[in-house]
Amino acid sequence: MKQRLLTILFILFFLSVNAQQIDFRGNLNTTGLIYNDENSPFWLHTNQRGRIDELTNFSGFINASGIYRFSENASVEVGVGALYQDGYADKLQLDEAYLAFNNSWLGIVAGRKQRKELYRGLSVTNQSILWSLNARPLPGIRLFTNRPIFFKNNRGLGFEASLEEYFMDDERYVENTRLHHKSFHLVYKFSPRFQISAGLRHFVQWGGTHPEFGDLPSDFEAYSRAVTGRGVGDDAGDGVSEQEINGLGNHLGSYEINIKTILAGYNVEVIYNHLFEDGSGSLLRNTPDGRYGIFIEDPAAPVDSWFQAVMYEFYYTKNQSKNTPTTDGEDNYFNNNLYRSGWTYENRVLGLPFITLGPDRFRINNNKILAHHIGLSGMAFKKVPYRFLGSFRKNYGGKGSSNTNGKHVLSTYLDLNLLQNIVNLNLQLGTDFSEIDGPNFGAGISISKSFL
Repeated sequence: MKQRLLTILFILFFLSVNAQQIDFRGNLNTTGLIYNDENSPFWLHTNQRGRIDELTNFSGFINASGIYRFSENASVEVGVGALYQDGYADKLQLDEAYLAFNNSWLGIVAGRKQRKELYRGLSVTNQSILWSLNARPLPGIRLFTNRPIFFKNNRGLGFEASLEEYFMDDERYVENTRLHHKSFHLVYKFSPRFQISAGLRHFVQWGGTHPEFGDLPSDFEAYSRAVTGRGVGDDAGDGVSEQEINGLGNHLGSYEINIKTILAGYNVEVIYNHLFEDGSGSLLRNTPDGRYGIFIEDPAAPVDSWFQAVMYEFYYTKNQSKNTPTTDGEDNYFNNNLYRSGWTYENRVLGLPFITLGPDRFRINNNKILAHHIGLSGMAFKKVPYRFLGSFRKNYGGKGSSNTNGKHVLSTYLDLNLLQNIVNLNLQLGTDFSEIDGPNFGAGISISKSFL
């Protein structure tokens, strides 16, 4: 708590000292929800950046930031935000607190900063199947390219990359778990109308204090082994086997291919993510598990057009290396024997939110799914901006858990921006239809105000 207070005081001091040279902006938002079931419908609480959970009836947050520009292409930004939500959390939290530097090609962020929403908010997993907008941002430091860096003349061969280190400061089975993330993608730009990128994304949870084994390795050698995926060595901790720690940490990765092109005046992006958590998956022995998607938007669409962007995604995670003999066994996505809180933060799944926690919100109990998802956005009746999400999924439970086996669920969401004047007023409608449970209906009102 002391560190959070110092961070806020530093940001406020910076803003006050440089007030005349800084572009200020802010946002105030309040949301109220009602629903007929114990939990709200899926899309009313999913991908809400950790601001709304299944039991939330009221949420409010306020953010403020200032940008100081050194030149046309270089700037430093500071920001802070506070969040309150009832439900599981029912407390005041930091929504953001960060210091960021950006120039034409490089970005650096220190602290806790919300990530950019892509695909007009129509995707289930945003940038990657492993890294959605379902949870609050983690505190840490990020270095990343702001755009593809080409070796010559802004076309031909280039690359994008990132390197990130985080602290998982929530209440979890292994306290003070650390998180490393890196990505590297080769980019080939044939012309302004065609670009393809292919690469790798790697996460590993490592270090921390285990309730049974005590302090896990956290020195530089342990870090180097964790980020390269090498074995644990001789210093795993009392009673910890290399099999349990699985390469010194909980590893997750994805191979990713994105194709961007222009067809008949439409911007089109084709997306493929293959996820893996061990050696067999990295050798594609869990194929066809992954994300398959296409995003289409009309940059020349009239402002009052009903359809301005559409996205379709298909998710499949049933294989989990079950059909191929492997030394590391069948997969168990987002779970881990040593890091038992798994691929979660504050009891929210960090990746694909169709993979869900059990009733105790501690362990993943449903990670074998088949899902179709569609998203639409545009202008209804020439004056009401809208966003629609519709998802049909079949849940097959998970390793050691089959209580959701064969459960079909249809989830819908409609966001209508009814008022765009002094404040923005949005009506949100969500429904869940299940073959086992009865229908669940929910509605919300969101009022927001931006300050520039």
